[in-house]
Amino acid sequence: MRGFVVGLFLGLALAARFATFSVEPFGAQRVNLDTGVTTLPQGGILTDNENGLRLKGGYIEYKEGSFVRAKGVELLSQEETFLADALEHEIPKQEARFQNLTFSNADFQNLKAKRALALFAEDVVVLKGSVRAEKPFLEAETLVVDLKGRQALALGPFVYKEGKATLRGQGENARLYLRFQGGKVQASTKVPQEALRLARYAARL
Repeated sequence: MRGFVVGLFLGLALAARFATFSVEPFGAQRVNLDTGVTTLPQGGILTDNENGLRLKGGYIEYKEGSFVRAKGVELLSQEETFLADALEHEIPKQEARFQNLTFSNADFQNLKAKRALALFAEDVVVLKGSVRAEKPFLEAETLVVDLKGRQALALGPFVYKEGKATLRGQGENARLYLRFQGGKVQASTKVPQEALRLARYAARL
């Protein structure tokens, strides 16, 4: 199965939430006593018993309190869905990196990118490489999403469509600001001062 359904907005620290979990292997479960790493070569399901977060992968290796790596992953929460070819989650850093990500929540439908970085402590996701969303329709090279603030900033060339209106940006300095409120999207090429901080996150990926 391609992708991993994630409850990415794991309520801030997925890191802390995956510190302890229950394991349901689909096949063999191999434990390296020297390194403490457990491998599920046929995949399985990791469930956060406290928060109900569920990660399903076709291949998983993990070390409790240290990292989770998975391929062909689904990661689920109550509000968000992430699908990706691969996940590498560093628990102490509260960071997760994804390859070929598809994300959906109340604001975005089928938001795709070649790679992405989730910063759980800051409630921010950075997406780069052929970024595209079905709803709202967006094409960009880089997108920074503020999950808690329900806003996003596209950096560099972009195309945004809403009804018959189209906004386009050319060059590295182009910017598009999106704010989600009351079931509607407000789009502007003028970025509010308080949202400029989002641009700094792009350098993290």
